[in-house]
Amino acid sequence: MDNVTHAALGIAAGIAVHRRGGSVSAAALAALLAAEAPDLDVFIRSADDPLVSFRWHRHFTHSFVFMPVWALLSAWISAWLFRRTHNGGWRSLFLPGLVGTLTHLLCDGCTSYGTMLLWPFTEARYAWDCLPIIDLLATLPLLVLAIIAWRKHSARLAIYGLVWFTAYASLGLWQHARAERSLRTWLAQKNIEPERLALKPTISNLIVWRAVWLNDGRWQVAALRNVPFTSTRLVVGESRAAWSATSAGNPPPYSEGAHVIADFSRFTGGWNSYAVVPGAITVGDIRFAMLPTSSRPLWSVRCAPGGGLADTSLMMDRGLNDGDWTRLAALLTGSDPRFILIK
Repeated sequence: MDNVTHAALGIAAGIAVHRRGGSVSAAALAALLAAEAPDLDVFIRSADDPLVSFRWHRHFTHSFVFMPVWALLSAWISAWLFRRTHNGGWRSLFLPGLVGTLTHLLCDGCTSYGTMLLWPFTEARYAWDCLPIIDLLATLPLLVLAIIAWRKHSARLAIYGLVWFTAYASLGLWQHARAERSLRTWLAQKNIEPERLALKPTISNLIVWRAVWLNDGRWQVAALRNVPFTSTRLVVGESRAAWSATSAGNPPPYSEGAHVIADFSRFTGGWNSYAVVPGAITVGDIRFAMLPTSSRPLWSVRCAPGGGLADTSLMMDRGLNDGDWTRLAALLTGSDPRFILIK
């Protein structure tokens, strides 16, 4: 999730568990540092490997076994900064650091990207798909309560902030389950048995969900408008071919390009789309796009037939076409004329 949310969660958690009689500010700082620390993996980069940032983001730094490392470092730094006013030492700040890190891991697990919570026992990426990466309704009340709790040294207000965020995430889980149930009902009515199916929240709301399913070698995307206590409505979006090892234009086996595509596939979990572009193919992550009805992946690998590393690159597509904001607003408000009521 975004770093403002991580900071607010860390502050609230640190104040909620600070030692009675200890420095609230030192505990809040230790938890804040620990809540931001796992994202230091963004500095892992390599000019020779286009996928290194994908491979290592939310990897070991986001695992439960690494939590004590961030907690210890954050407690040491906070204790040193407060050494003239805080007499408890780093040991009294270890618990705030630990819960600060825990908030980061659990919060990232609520989003769609995937987090290696159980590394090194498994490299599975857990994603509960119940919160967008950015959601102002989740973050702003939490942030306000965390700041006031820090200024007033109020553990009660900090707990209120954590309760708000937890309740909002729980609402996201419920909304996700409703949207998936409705989509499966609609697919059954159309006699479609999807091989794979996923639903993802869209930016800053729990109303419109991006649906993706695989059927007969093609990915289909759709937008579901899922207002609580009302019937779900659906807009069928674009479709795109699914990539396979036998797709035309694939690089030669054991080439650098084939290695990059295989590495990319491990990251995507096999949610790979396929398209032919001039002089190359693109293999994209169909799960994510700028619009819920778009089949243009946010990120993809471009590979020329030769399969050389120089002919292979990572492509990011965050562009919007004219009218995309209007189309997104129509999905959010329910005014899009393409909506189909799911009964």
